[in-house]
Amino acid sequence: MIPARPFIALPLSALLCACAAPTYIDQGSGKAAGLLDFNAVSFEVRDTYRASPPDCIAVLPLRVRTPGDPQAKPENAAKVRMSLYAHLATQSKRGVRPERIDRVLAEVGNDRKALGERLKCPAAIEGEVTEYGNTFLGIYSSVTVGADLRMVRLADGAVLWEGRHVAANRDGSLPLDPVGIAMGVFGAVDNIRDEQVLRVTDDLARRLVSTIPDDQVAALDDPAEEPSAKVATVATDDIAEARRRLSAGDHTGALVAADRAIAADPNRQDAWLLKGRVLMLERDFDKAEPAILRAVALDRTDPRALNALGALSAERGAADRALAAYRMSIDADRSNGFAWYNSGILHFNAGEPREAADAFYGAALAYLKTGDYAKAERALGDLRDLAAAGQPVQNEIDTIHSALSDLSRRKS
Repeated sequence: MIPARPFIALPLSALLCACAAPTYIDQGSGKAAGLLDFNAVSFEVRDTYRASPPDCIAVLPLRVRTPGDPQAKPENAAKVRMSLYAHLATQSKRGVRPERIDRVLAEVGNDRKALGERLKCPAAIEGEVTEYGNTFLGIYSSVTVGADLRMVRLADGAVLWEGRHVAANRDGSLPLDPVGIAMGVFGAVDNIRDEQVLRVTDDLARRLVSTIPDDQVAALDDPAEEPSAKVATVATDDIAEARRRLSAGDHTGALVAADRAIAADPNRQDAWLLKGRVLMLERDFDKAEPAILRAVALDRTDPRALNALGALSAERGAADRALAAYRMSIDADRSNGFAWYNSGILHFNAGEPREAADAFYGAALAYLKTGDYAKAERALGDLRDLAAAGQPVQNEIDTIHSALSDLSRRKS
């Protein structure tokens, strides 16, 4: 008689968890996790949120819970924070760059009301990273990233939303022969690469952010944004100094340096644009307007300056003026997704669904061209919403969906 093989409980249960799709547990509805809800995303949207949804959410530095298994480190918590920030950016709420948050936090300390006032942002996400990393047990590996978060209103500390989740990617097998042992070890080792940890981090952030209601349609922020990676670490002139300070979240220093550049050369267009951009981030639209108008006057073909004029006009309620600026910006650069998308927002809010659909489709194509696939997905979502409302845009939806699917297959 062939002896019975021992039952290996831990890997089997882990593999069952790995195969399970995430289950969303809305604790506000009284629902509790069941015995088979291995991959639970628990959340609660409080009545305080529904009564007054925030138009801006800042992601504060996350703490590390001790003990945790596997134990997270401060640098791991920073990665989770950046992933949350990135996924919130696909929603319709304004965000605040982490560098700016950290700068203001250093100045105001634990005064959350002052933090909200300085950031011009009413709500913030805070919490703990409960675990981060991998476990390797020969033929079985587990990559897990967990977080316990809450959103608070900065003015009074009221809790608006809570979310908890442990995202996991587990690999390995129950080997029945020498070949199976070899393949199981290969799968387990492959699973603990850094790329897998980052992928699980992204899963965690995406799932938690998806439980935060997003029933608004709003414009994209920071029209003249320049990637911080391109900012010189050593300033060579005033405008470089202004960009470096802006990248570090120092708005006051950036404005001082931009004004020095303008004083040295009143026709320096990039200095006027940067000054206007910082003032827009500060929500000081009265002072931003003359700076941005000066930047446009100095170069009427600069898409970033025209984008800034469009965004400023929209903020001030001048929709026709904003659309005119965006049309000029698109004429200057057909792949200008920002101008396409924000034109769609203006048409949508004006009750012009056909024009909105055309603009969202143009935005999706532009973002595909420039490789910004998250924003292409966002534009696709808006097209689907318009289709659900009766707009005949299925061909456009199929085109964008097919392009995104092809890109996904190539990556994998």
